Amino acid sequence: MVSEPHSPCKRLQMIQRFLLLALIGGILLLLVEIRFEHSAVMGEKWQSWIPCIYLPVLLLLIPLGMVFFRRFGQKLLIALFSGLMIVGLLGFWFHSKGKPIPKVWHVIATDLEQPGHVKVSEEEEDTNPPVLAPLALMGLGSIGILVCLLGSKELNSNTKTAGSTLSRTETNDRADL
Repeated sequence: MVSEPHSPCKRLQMIQRFLLLALIGGILLLLVEIRFEHSAVMGEKWQSWIPCIYLPVLLLLIPLGMVFFRRFGQKLLIALFSGLMIVGLLGFWFHSKGKPIPKVWHVIATDLEQPGHVKVSEEEEDTNPPVLAPLALMGLGSIGILVCLLGSKELNSNTKTAGSTLSRTETNDRADL
């Protein structure tokens, strides 16, 4: 059954490859935007370099993880996407200047009171970094992890305990990209 040209395993591999390529595209576009937005502060704040260094490294290593998915690539990709989530959390912390709850509340309150009009207090600068923007990295990282786990043994073991009738060979085949 595995030799069929369009077996469920092959379809799953094609879907995973397509989703990983779509993630590469999203990460690339986000990198261009981050480089543009951070260009004004790169000489002043070392923190602005974190995504500008991590994202190109990620873009270089994702194809490597895709090629060697069966051997070590899945674990590599999960580690890389976990790192992307950490970079997103760090960005959220830095953009909120160490006060994420009050800053998020300020964004929500301003949006509810006067959409499109940001109140700037006297002690703050006129230009504040977007507080929620770094969470886009967390979103892409979590999607990447889910794509890597799609069809994995961990997910299939949960399916088996729920009464699935997959054979051991089919379960192992689904874990391969």
